[in-house]
Amino acid sequence: MNFKLEKLFIEEKYEDVAYKGISMVESDKYKNDPEIYLYVAMAWYEISQMNDEAMEEEYPKALQDAFKYAAKFAKKDKEGVWAEDNSDFFEDLKKAGIADAAQWIDDDKKRRNAVSSYKYMSKAMPDDPNLLFFKGVLEYMNRNSGQADRDVSMAMADLITKYADPKYKPSRASAPVLEDGLLRWTDIMLEQSYADSAKKTINWALKFFPESEKVATKAESLK
Repeated sequence: MNFKLEKLFIEEKYEDVAYKGISMVESDKYKNDPEIYLYVAMAWYEISQMNDEAMEEEYPKALQDAFKYAAKFAKKDKEGVWAEDNSDFFEDLKKAGIADAAQWIDDDKKRRNAVSSYKYMSKAMPDDPNLLFFKGVLEYMNRNSGQADRDVSMAMADLITKYADPKYKPSRASAPVLEDGLLRWTDIMLEQSYADSAKKTINWALKFFPESEKVATKAESLK
């Protein structure tokens, strides 16, 4: 059955892949097969990127559905084998989600859409703390300081651990998001008169992005 999904995907019959895959995982036989969830996520992603008005009208939540099934996939891919083998897809998925959410970030009335997007992304790619950190920043900007603190603290703990590993390779798709998030969080700490926390945040930013002119300039301004 997975071979049939592969064949349909290669033939670019993405709607068939999505519907057949969804039907399969609803059965006991296939509900724990991570590959099927992956195919469904990939199919919805491809549909979301078609730039076709008719398809956009019929499937307005295609990208959201891609993240939905990517999150289901993440729970089934317990060893991370399938995720590692399909890392290019997940980088593309991140790029699409980040680009889509960008339109709402600085809109006070619609920022909740960006928060929702990052929530979906964080669940779909739980191994990427860059996304969770920026979600925390957005939560604060959206007046949810409690959730913001939890997200930022959890993400930072993971980031410190990951960056301590010399073999760690951060996501190219989401690294700019983390850089932006650290700068924004520094400003948030300053706004709250938490000068020490601001300096601590920018010092971590210096370690994560030693070649960033923006980070260096912000750090210099705090001396």
